[in-house]
Amino acid sequence: MLFDERDLRVFDNSDSVNYFKEIVQSYYNQNYRATIVLLYSFVIYDLFIKLQDMANEGDGRAHSKLSEINNMIKNDERYSRIENEIIQFFKDNCNLYFGKFIEDIEYLKNCRNKCAHLKVDDNTLYVPSDYHARMLICSMYDNVFSVKAPFIMDLFKIAEKDVERYNKKIFYISYTDFDESIKTEITNKYLSRMTYESMKKSYKTFIKLLLVSDEQQCIENLYGLYAFTYVMTDYILRNGYSSLFNEESISNVFLKIKVHSLEDNSDRRNALFMLMQKYPYILSSVRYNKEVFEYMKNLVLSNAQGLRFYRLFNPDEKETVYGYFKNNNSFYSPMYVEEIYDVVKECDDFEFSEYIKLMIGNIPGYNAFDVADSFMDFFKGKLPELSIEDINYVMKEYSKNTQCTNRYRHSEDITVVKDYILQHTEK
Repeated sequence: MLFDERDLRVFDNSDSVNYFKEIVQSYYNQNYRATIVLLYSFVIYDLFIKLQDMANEGDGRAHSKLSEINNMIKNDERYSRIENEIIQFFKDNCNLYFGKFIEDIEYLKNCRNKCAHLKVDDNTLYVPSDYHARMLICSMYDNVFSVKAPFIMDLFKIAEKDVERYNKKIFYISYTDFDESIKTEITNKYLSRMTYESMKKSYKTFIKLLLVSDEQQCIENLYGLYAFTYVMTDYILRNGYSSLFNEESISNVFLKIKVHSLEDNSDRRNALFMLMQKYPYILSSVRYNKEVFEYMKNLVLSNAQGLRFYRLFNPDEKETVYGYFKNNNSFYSPMYVEEIYDVVKECDDFEFSEYIKLMIGNIPGYNAFDVADSFMDFFKGKLPELSIEDINYVMKEYSKNTQCTNRYRHSEDITVVKDYILQHTEK
């Protein structure tokens, strides 16, 4: 069976469903000439409906062409001329959507003419084969009927108001999550109506506006631009369009990102990093922009919280993340002792006693009550993993720092540690 009820869902009205069913039934009855004639008429009808949808959506070119065609109909112009005008409009303006159907529709038109008119030379009728009829039905279904209008050639042009709306809805760029309702809305409203080519064109636009453009309007709407770029990236990769990142037009945009534009705008910087750490294809694209990649790498890996991204920027580095930690004292931040531990604990060269000694030795000597609290919360929970000798070492260093001993929680914490030492020394 060529088509079932599920296939008919591409049509938005009952007239189209019934018309297409008539075409298919004619084919099954082996009325191939009638099939071709009906099919061509239905293609013109379908394109005309799509033209109306485009005009209603606000497409100026479609609105102008629709007015012209309606005037032709009113003036009782030849139907063949109206057909040609409709087909030509889609050839000229919707090549991203209909590039594949242009040759087939010309072939269909020629077949229709042969089926509808006697041969001049022998007064016979042309009879298409089963294969030709089936091929043309399938081609028109795949490349015309299944394509939803209004078509999106350049997403930004029709989504600008939504960019501004999401800009007001999003308050910060998170490294961990994204509003699923926004993702669903953008996907259903826009992305599902786009082809690979239109997606490529639109994605180029959004990457440029988000990460390159210095226009004030772009700067003011970075959160909205980020929302669309994030969802488009996700959609591209989930739907098998990853080859888009190999397109020269896309690669060139990533090469145009400048360090100064990131230095001057933390939101733009955060947007880029979010995309880099979430999507390896973005990371790979940015790698070719060596200046920007090194800038982002050094920025992220300049503090303890960025340590978890070490492997992201150094996938082939032999040095472990714990080795990198030890060799860079800027990471010796007891405030984040637990977070860092979670990053380095699985490394083959990790030594917990060494780690805890490094941390206690780097609690600042001023304005560090909160830091000492964080360290002691972690330390007390890890006492069973340390020898009594190591614990005594830590407490000796602890006693030297007034930011530890002058805290409100000092007595409580020291009691817990002393009790542990006493209990385990006796054993």
